[in-house]
Amino acid sequence: MIMRDDVMIRFGTEAEKQTLLNEYPEVKNLIRDGGYFIVAVIEDTVIGFLWAFKREIPAPVEQSEIYVNIIEVIYTNLRCQGIASAMLNKIIKIAKAENAYQVRAFCDIRNVPSHSLWLKNRFSVSPVKMPDGSVTGSFVSYVL
Repeated sequence: MIMRDDVMIRFGTEAEKQTLLNEYPEVKNLIRDGGYFIVAVIEDTVIGFLWAFKREIPAPVEQSEIYVNIIEVIYTNLRCQGIASAMLNKIIKIAKAENAYQVRAFCDIRNVPSHSLWLKNRFSVSPVKMPDGSVTGSFVSYVL
């Protein structure tokens, strides 16, 4: 899918972040200070956002990763138009420039559209299985 011509993907401003946090208080637990705040914008309206941060991979491999904590296209009528993929491509470029080993995220098992997004963008999917056998979600990874 080719993304719309009228969408710009760029780093978001602190003012845009504060507006987003005020309008959608449920994302306050997912967006913190620092990190990478990327927005998709049509004219002056933020229509989507991604927040990620760099960290050491929590395993004895001496490598870093960019972890995507949230990615969202706010308006449902704008979904499935390549906007989220464009934001992922932006964070992948950033990760490459920073010599990260991978880009990774967690995806809730009930979020079928999110799983489709990650697969479409060539991320691997590793289900998270609990001791009782239930699967709660997937870790998705893109090795650079």
